[in-house]
Amino acid sequence: MACLMETRDYANFDPYWYIENHIGNDFIGMQQDLDSLHKIFAECKVSGKRRLLDVGTGPTVHSVITASNHVDEIFLSDYAPQNLQYLAKWRKGEIAHPKKLLDYVLSLEDRLMTAEERENEVRDKVKGILPIDVTSEQPLGKDYDGGKFDVVISSHCIDAAVYEVDELAKCMKNVSSLLNEGGLFIIACDFGATFFQIGEYKYDGSSFTKEEVKTVMVEAGFEIKEYLEISNYEHQYCDAKGYFFIAARKLFL
Repeated sequence: MACLMETRDYANFDPYWYIENHIGNDFIGMQQDLDSLHKIFAECKVSGKRRLLDVGTGPTVHSVITASNHVDEIFLSDYAPQNLQYLAKWRKGEIAHPKKLLDYVLSLEDRLMTAEERENEVRDKVKGILPIDVTSEQPLGKDYDGGKFDVVISSHCIDAAVYEVDELAKCMKNVSSLLNEGGLFIIACDFGATFFQIGEYKYDGSSFTKEEVKTVMVEAGFEIKEYLEISNYEHQYCDAKGYFFIAARKLFL
């Protein structure tokens, strides 16, 4: 690995580099993500008129492709303005997601349509692109009045925003406040990571264990429904030993 500049500032996050190197050139990893999400949505039986929030979308919409078959409205969000700008261009059709990922989702769904048609289906479901800060008690800002959601996805976001378990617990409660009772929360977290690379910058990796994340979720009022683990994961730009998905229901008070 070349000498990289260490940073915690997401102003240095390059969405175009991320798409090319973490999404476009990591097809095996993306397959594992898409397999996991396909399984979770099938087994958790999400259907009907549902609203979904993707927390920390980054510049990639892969986490909501499968979800678009199960919800009516999708809202994307991110902390970094450059990622919000990238998503806005994607929503307008100025940028296309990597075709091979859409083709793979179509193979899982056993649907006969083009990647472009499937991508436009996802675009049609996206009703908003929102700034978010998971460390805030009002993650979508004090002026947000758009209501709660039935499904929340956080793919490598909440665990990457903080460094201590007590901070993770606070973020979990903050995000939980956006979810309806009985709603589904899906989180993906790395484990055993010390760094991940974005362009010429090196960010601290996430090292929360599955036990820590499960405990934090239960304490935040969730019931664990699904746990999926991808271990022995190798990536050129991240040294995580693996990652896991947890799907949980928000308990009724």
